[in-house]
Amino acid sequence: MRPDNVGALILLDYDGVIVDSAQPVLDQTAVFCDTHGIPFNLGLSDFDQLNPATFTMLARVCGIPERRHRDYGRYLFDTLQNGARRIPMFSGVQDMLQDLSARHTLCVVTANHADVVRTRLTQEGLQDCIDACFGSDRPGTKADHIGEALEQYAVPADRAWMVGDSISDIEAARAGGVNSIAVSWGWQSGALLQKHDPDLLFDTPRQMHDFFIEMPDTPRAERP
Repeated sequence: MRPDNVGALILLDYDGVIVDSAQPVLDQTAVFCDTHGIPFNLGLSDFDQLNPATFTMLARVCGIPERRHRDYGRYLFDTLQNGARRIPMFSGVQDMLQDLSARHTLCVVTANHADVVRTRLTQEGLQDCIDACFGSDRPGTKADHIGEALEQYAVPADRAWMVGDSISDIEAARAGGVNSIAVSWGWQSGALLQKHDPDLLFDTPRQMHDFFIEMPDTPRAERP
């Protein structure tokens, strides 16, 4: 739902920002590897090895042969998106999306499939909070999708923010010319993200919620 006054353009990653998918993805990756006789010994800390933080890169890190990547992706889609195994949303995210969508324009920019995002948001009654979803089914990189969003909403780049939980999200924000927000509650650790110098780093959805509710007049945030 696009507000009458666009405010800021907030571009949110999905996995690791909106939904808590790291452990479910890791668990199902272990099952897939066991099924195909592939040794598996990764933990959540190994997500810091991923750049970009995608299912394909995770497959490479844990030793899934490239010829199995398509099967792996399909397996994750089938097992993690059915109604019996809904990936949980992070606490506080639902209220944040509802509040911020009344003040700003919210979109999702994700390496996941747009239909996955739309389905999950609809399950929570949040489908009207997100104005558009730029997913892996659309050609281009995350940086390309950031550029598409800037053009579509005619928002100055210094009033746009890419919110992500990975190094690659910070890099996509820079490549797209927008502010970067890193969040430490997702796939990659706050210590790793801080080393890559995001404009802002938040440790809880509440902190980010408050920042955008009290959006300062100056477009680009002061670095802490």
